[in-house]
Amino acid sequence: MSKRVVIIGGGFAGLAAGVDLSERGYDVQLLERRNHLGGRAYSFADAQTGDTVDNGQHLFMGCYVHTIAFLKKIHCLDKLKFQTRPQIDFLDTEHLFTTFDCPPLPAPFHVLAGLFRLQGLTVGDKLRALNIGKALRGKAAKNGALSVTEWLKTLHQSARIRERFWYPMAIATLNENPDIASAKMLKKVLQEAFGAGREASALGISSVGLSELYTDGAQAFIESRGGKIHLRAQVDKLLRNDGKVIAVALKNGERLEADYVISAVPPNVLGEILDEEARRNEFAYLEKLHSAPIVSINLWFDKPVTDREFIGLLGTRVQWLFNKDLLNPQKPKSNHLALVISAAHDYMALTKTQLVELALAELHQLIPASREANLLHSTIVKERDATLSHTVASDDLRPHPQTSLTNFFLAGDWTNTGLPATIESAVLSGHTAAALIARS
Repeated sequence: MSKRVVIIGGGFAGLAAGVDLSERGYDVQLLERRNHLGGRAYSFADAQTGDTVDNGQHLFMGCYVHTIAFLKKIHCLDKLKFQTRPQIDFLDTEHLFTTFDCPPLPAPFHVLAGLFRLQGLTVGDKLRALNIGKALRGKAAKNGALSVTEWLKTLHQSARIRERFWYPMAIATLNENPDIASAKMLKKVLQEAFGAGREASALGISSVGLSELYTDGAQAFIESRGGKIHLRAQVDKLLRNDGKVIAVALKNGERLEADYVISAVPPNVLGEILDEEARRNEFAYLEKLHSAPIVSINLWFDKPVTDREFIGLLGTRVQWLFNKDLLNPQKPKSNHLALVISAAHDYMALTKTQLVELALAELHQLIPASREANLLHSTIVKERDATLSHTVASDDLRPHPQTSLTNFFLAGDWTNTGLPATIESAVLSGHTAAALIARS
């Protein structure tokens, strides 16, 4: 009889673990408390337009080796479109469009060449950027844990290159203010993305909604091997005995016996299903881990506003613009733009009207032609717990997958994968938890 693994959480981490374990012959029972899979990376149909709206636009990278392998295994990799070489268009009021375009040179020279082509930076700024490369190739810094801002200052990066290049990268990858974000995590991003081959730093973007990218494929994979997905299955508590979890109790009174259990939910949700003793002792760190939000402002116009797929915005509160018509060529043209504010702590309390006005004002400032387009519809998505808040303190708080309960493992982008809390971190955590069960 197959060993039963109960997985709590139906996002990238839980589904990646479920796919691995079902492939190995385990009886996978995956519990998702909502009525759809996707965790904090999902999409839904806008009620008025019918267009697919992501709860937060995600960029992928060629260095996401675990995510790419996962999507390939569930036959969904063709839904992810990668650039042939790293290229990002930026737009600001000083220089209009400028492009970070990396030529076909060996890594990391392709990145350095792309940086030297970038407008709006002095020659001195670009030369001092070489200090970053030296720091990444050298041994770990001996000056203790630093924020992104502190680290960049120790490497003599000017305020201008910080604001126009390093900070946008840090906010996009860490979803936190550079003044408090972990330099250790930014270093990891730079090493993974720019220290390998050119393909590692190429950006990828889904040509379908996030849910369609992976949830259906993963569910079909698990169910075809005898596993089961339980939607609207809200966990009440873990039942344990003799140093093990023996069952998972649901809010509706059901009880699922388990040989192994994986928690693939965020820290705050994990805290809700643990008993008081566990929260007070082994899992006391959960109260010290916090989340960082992302706000997505979706706008529909009566005419096209831009002919570019996605644009990084500089000097504005909105940081990214995504042209959904071009990113998803199969959908009917609706002049749908998604504008994203990461590390959005200061914007969660704003009303829908205030956020739309903010987005329109900055769009009109950067793209004058947008003033001639009429806004037809808007939808706001506030993801309060989008990612872990990558403060310097969080680096030492993120837990490893093993726990004192011999059959209970942790997964999720927020766990100690060595990576920032990205989709790649989530998938890696799921693979790691599955591997530990297989070896146990």
